[in-house]
Amino acid sequence: MDITNIENHGFIKLIEFALKNKSFSKKQACEFSGLGERQFDFARDNIFVLSGYQERNLSSSEIQDWELSPDAYFNYLQYVGFKHAVKVSQRAHYTAITAIIISAILAVVSIIVSVGSSGACT
Repeated sequence: MDITNIENHGFIKLIEFALKNKSFSKKQACEFSGLGERQFDFARDNIFVLSGYQERNLSSSEIQDWELSPDAYFNYLQYVGFKHAVKVSQRAHYTAITAIIISAILAVVSIIVSVGSSGACT
């Protein structure tokens, strides 16, 4: 799986949708996340804490209150932390490359100045 596009995964979008909206229908969640209703039904047992009523097959347009499971919430927090770590490491990588380039330029300038000033004395 390509980790650069993981934020577009349907399950991630579903969790983000549930964090923003407490009450929604299966159809609304599927439209936002890009999941099919069958995928939603498969994931809901792992992502949500279900009431007895929600464990049966719901109508796709029936609005319900949904609560994320603690596992889904904390896994999402880990994902957010991972995403932040990747961004910070990329920034550190580019900063290091910039520092190397500046050091190389300064070394070349120093050599040029040193050669130029030693040639002026002779």
